[in-house]
Amino acid sequence: MENRRIIITWIAITIAVMFALPFAVARLASECSGMALCMILFFIVNPIYSAILGFRCGRNIRQMWNLPLVSSIAFLAGTWLFFDIKEVWFIIYASVYLIIGWTVMEISKYLNKRNIQNN
Repeated sequence: MENRRIIITWIAITIAVMFALPFAVARLASECSGMALCMILFFIVNPIYSAILGFRCGRNIRQMWNLPLVSSIAFLAGTWLFFDIKEVWFIIYASVYLIIGWTVMEISKYLNKRNIQNN
């Protein structure tokens, strides 16, 4: 039951970061500030969030391995829906976020195993 609550919490955060933030940038920001906010979102916020999510998923990889995938799909859906363009580069960004999430997840899994063995 506790794991289910953790997974639902991370899905809610993922929807907020990867789906709602592109909506906010696309609909609420002016053109000038919108471009700067997009760059911050795509190059800073989303990669950092993908790494944080991956690190957390590494603690319980059996049940949370798919959350980086959900995060990438939410990003792709949000950008395609709210920016109203089906740009191929969004697929590349989503793939990079997925790779970041899964790579950090494997690193976290390795670090957790190593800490368990040292204790």
